[in-house]
Amino acid sequence: MAKIMYWCCLLFSILGFSQSKKLLHGKVVSDGKAISHVDVVNMNTTKNSTTDSEGNFSLWVTAGDELYFLSNDYVDFKMELTPTHVNETLLVVPLDKKPIALEDVEIVNKSSLKVQISQADIDAIKLSKQSQALKVVNVYDGTIENGVDFVRMFKGITNWFKNKDKEKLEKPLPPIAFKDYLAEHFDEAFYLTKLQLKPEEIALFIAYCEADSRAKPLAERQDVLEMADFLFEKKEEFKNLER
Repeated sequence: MAKIMYWCCLLFSILGFSQSKKLLHGKVVSDGKAISHVDVVNMNTTKNSTTDSEGNFSLWVTAGDELYFLSNDYVDFKMELTPTHVNETLLVVPLDKKPIALEDVEIVNKSSLKVQISQADIDAIKLSKQSQALKVVNVYDGTIENGVDFVRMFKGITNWFKNKDKEKLEKPLPPIAFKDYLAEHFDEAFYLTKLQLKPEEIALFIAYCEADSRAKPLAERQDVLEMADFLFEKKEEFKNLER
């Protein structure tokens, strides 16, 4: 009787595993062409695979798992697996090519020609006319020759400073992305010597750190020491991943 119970439990365990886990076979392509050397990471189990020369990969997954695809030449891609994805014979995943960075390109904004007259121009015109007008000598007519409207000038200067302050308030600096912050403050030598990572592990390590919910707030606080502590902590986890 005990043996029967043992074999029943083992059978149910095997059936349960087969229903929850499945070896997913996939192919990564771009514009219809297979892509090799793409890292595929299951963010739920931290298991990973790499595409071969034909773009194929295999990975144990469960419906609801999130896969992360990353490559040096293609845009990173996240995908949440549905039951349909898991049951496909071959899951085809398309990636987009990273755009080529354009450096030293100057964009000139050309507007249509319009004649614009400011209040300063008007004051200058008035001043010119007053200086050329015929005056009766020794007769005061209540005007100040070559006079300037100082009240209007003062208001103009005050409004200019107010508009400048308003522009500063209306245009806050956008938050920096996690990857961009790392690129600005940590060079390749940091990952190789301090974290003792291999060159081919750096991109995968950054993606692993970015998946942590603390990554984005850390980048926004822009505290280099705090970020360094975070990277050292994640390095220990990353080294213990099953590969």
